[in-house]
Amino acid sequence: MNVPHLSRPVFAEVDSKGKLLWADEALSLLNQRAGGIEGGALAVPAIAKLVRLSLNLQMKLSRAVKVADYEEKLELWIEVYPSPQVAKVAIVSWRTLADQKHGGHKSSRPFESINNNLIFDTQLRLLSAKGDVSHGLATTDFGKDGCAILASIMENGDSLNVVLNALSLGSSIENAQIRRQIDGRLFDVWGEQLVDEQQRAVGFRLSFVSHGEETLAIAALAPVGGALFGKNLAPVLRQPLGRIIANAETIGGELQGPIRENYALYARDIANAARHLSALVDDLGDLEAVERPDFRTARDEIELGDVARRVAGLLALKAADHRIVIHTPTDASKVTAIAEFRRTLQILLNLVNNAIRYSPDGTVISIETETADRFAVVTVSDQGRGISIEDRDKIFEKFERLGRSGDGGSGLGLYISRRLARAMGGELSVTNSDDGGAKFVLRLPNS
Repeated sequence: MNVPHLSRPVFAEVDSKGKLLWADEALSLLNQRAGGIEGGALAVPAIAKLVRLSLNLQMKLSRAVKVADYEEKLELWIEVYPSPQVAKVAIVSWRTLADQKHGGHKSSRPFESINNNLIFDTQLRLLSAKGDVSHGLATTDFGKDGCAILASIMENGDSLNVVLNALSLGSSIENAQIRRQIDGRLFDVWGEQLVDEQQRAVGFRLSFVSHGEETLAIAALAPVGGALFGKNLAPVLRQPLGRIIANAETIGGELQGPIRENYALYARDIANAARHLSALVDDLGDLEAVERPDFRTARDEIELGDVARRVAGLLALKAADHRIVIHTPTDASKVTAIAEFRRTLQILLNLVNNAIRYSPDGTVISIETETADRFAVVTVSDQGRGISIEDRDKIFEKFERLGRSGDGGSGLGLYISRRLARAMGGELSVTNSDDGGAKFVLRLPNS
């Protein structure tokens, strides 16, 4: 059952207990494929986890998630807007991922994986094993430490660490390559957290899919130990940072009762520092991704004015705090580009966020779009101090902040943004506008 082609965002609402109140058709079908029932819990693990985190933190979250089942593998860009009782979910980008190991066809999770799995309890003790992965296991292994069982199944220590870290955090796992000792075959592993009707964690399931000798030969050419941070460290860091933020905000907001004023200020400082670290984790993950030799972006048809208005909406509250007005193109202005929606949104968010950070209070930021010389062009102009000629190349270097310290930035945003622009066949540059403020120009192919 394939989901329909998406020409607009997909929306849904989930209550504080994880129940899917309603959803547009595409998400409803995806939820059914994940085992969800009408009137029941949101059953897609990656989406449900993001919604739970947003509700717990009472923070708007947006990020890419990958969802895979036996029919297809999807990459979704999801935005979650929480309130105390309900989370509004918007899927603004939805694309099917190609399986590069099989000549560009859609990847799949064969039905055989359903009967080829390991199931663990919340303490990672082995409860059951089916199919190929049960070979070599004795009845006395059940109830024992699952870490030792997994170590006996996996030859690749890096893959073992990925799986164990993800399981300990209750994360989903996709496409960790596992090599069985018994015959050298290569497997993909699909992991998910198991929950009961009250959405309480009760264990984990790992399903294994064999791809045979052809996949093994190709995989042997892949670099070993790649994506160390994004796959291994970033997931381990995000959850404790999220807990620090949530607990610090609870203390600083005096939700559990009044405390001394200086303690409340300390708590807010802790929350802000944890947010900075969380943003740095995201930046380092992006840095690792864009510097991979095989990094590629999708070729979506996007309308730059629509992207600009979304960015302005996402940063409206931050701009209002500084009495800054963001001007965007009108609905009638249509400039189409061929670029990945999520990555273009990421670039513009970084540019406008920087403009807010470095512009004087009470000024204007302008986002304009046009078509020029076979390129779709979007410019972000502010009324700040501008960028000197000698600094215009330096500003795109890694960890470069032009001497600014304590501004909350990592010095990676513009470097990553330029790499993303070039990966999409475009360019990102900077000059100064007529009134002296900085003017960043993003060019993207329009055909």
